[in-house]
Amino acid sequence: MRNIISDPNTSMPIPKFTVEKEIKRIKIVENNYQNNLDSDYTEKIKELDHNFKYEENSKNYWNPPELSLLYGTPFYEVASPSQKIALNHQFWMSNYSLTAYSEMETIDYNLITADCFSALGGNYKILAEQLEHEAVQERVHIHAFFKVNFQILKNLLGKEAFTNNLLENKPANNSQINLQIANFQYHSLRFLSTLMSDKRKHYVSPHLKKLEAKNKLSVTTTNGFFHGYGMLPSSFTRFFASSWGSSPFLASQYYTLRYLANMLLKNQEHTIHLYFKKLQKQGEYIPVPTAISHYHFLDESFHTTTSLFLARDLRKSFPAPTAHEKLLINWAVYVIQKNNLGHISGVIKNRFFGDDLSGMFYIYKVFRSTLFNLSHEEAVQWVEKCFCQEHEGFHQSVKCHQRLQLDIRKLCENLEYLWPINREMRLMASGGTVDKAIRDNIKTFKQFSKLVASAE
Repeated sequence: MRNIISDPNTSMPIPKFTVEKEIKRIKIVENNYQNNLDSDYTEKIKELDHNFKYEENSKNYWNPPELSLLYGTPFYEVASPSQKIALNHQFWMSNYSLTAYSEMETIDYNLITADCFSALGGNYKILAEQLEHEAVQERVHIHAFFKVNFQILKNLLGKEAFTNNLLENKPANNSQINLQIANFQYHSLRFLSTLMSDKRKHYVSPHLKKLEAKNKLSVTTTNGFFHGYGMLPSSFTRFFASSWGSSPFLASQYYTLRYLANMLLKNQEHTIHLYFKKLQKQGEYIPVPTAISHYHFLDESFHTTTSLFLARDLRKSFPAPTAHEKLLINWAVYVIQKNNLGHISGVIKNRFFGDDLSGMFYIYKVFRSTLFNLSHEEAVQWVEKCFCQEHEGFHQSVKCHQRLQLDIRKLCENLEYLWPINREMRLMASGGTVDKAIRDNIKTFKQFSKLVASAE
């Protein structure tokens, strides 16, 4: 006996699957959702956020030493014990700044795709409820990350950390002409997508329409994972957002991308989780940021389970993807590989996105801050040594990169509609070598040195 889901609003074939498979799949969702509801990890993060004061946590490592900014570089070797603790805190800030912006984007995508699943009706509505609940949790996470990071900047780097004079020397990219071009690109892509998916109008997300009407789509303004850390044109991110909210299959496949982000975070957050457990077992003081990482790791485990289920299992309930749908998900995974995962930096263990110009600017500011008090010339020389000369930090980053690639391939190898270059993460693999990273960094350093000289 088969359970046929019908949709009176469209003539598109709707998923057919046995009652047993439907019950089994929905049961996985229900169990994960209920376990999430029963947990108190989000509430613990909120409490830790409320009570955090940097001065009470300033003398302790928040992560294992190897999760420190500049770990493995020649500069780290000559840093004092107190400076190494500060670099440990800087790593936490760097990691959770990117995480906070990524979670801002996730909130939008969760609600956009939730609309698409709600439109299917029936048992699919529980997916929407779960995604809406996860969005609420993300807001708590974001607040905690920003509060801790603000206090790190204030206490370690001072007022200079809040200025962006160096970046102001970069060519402007927000002129009226560029905005018009971006809008033209977006509307052209959107028009083509609409032609290809005309029968799916019933699934178009009301939440997306509301965000676009108010110009409040976070993915176009933040520098998180899904915006390619600021490297992907806003027209493309807006187009992808509209795509995830236009068909059930594409809505489920947004979670392929979210799973990549989940794995990137888990790749180093699991190490902090183990550090928390070690401190706890030894009866030692647990810094508040360490505890936030620990409970965030546990909270995100539910989200990772959601991503894996939607990306790998739920899509089996839908008709085979159209050529248009295959193209979109492959294009998105290709872009993520190229922009987010195809490079190692050597100064931040888990930093894998391609353009490290912003990384050089940030490290330069760290060197010039009251934390190290280097002159302009000294800071530039150390930036070159850390980014452009081989050291242990690069090799640490390669190991981290390889482990992440293996984790990601476990999912992608099971998605038969992905191109081989995506299924095997070939772009990511090609970017994970020390030689390539140094060659790329040397090119970027030439640009950096010119910009920083003009700003001095």
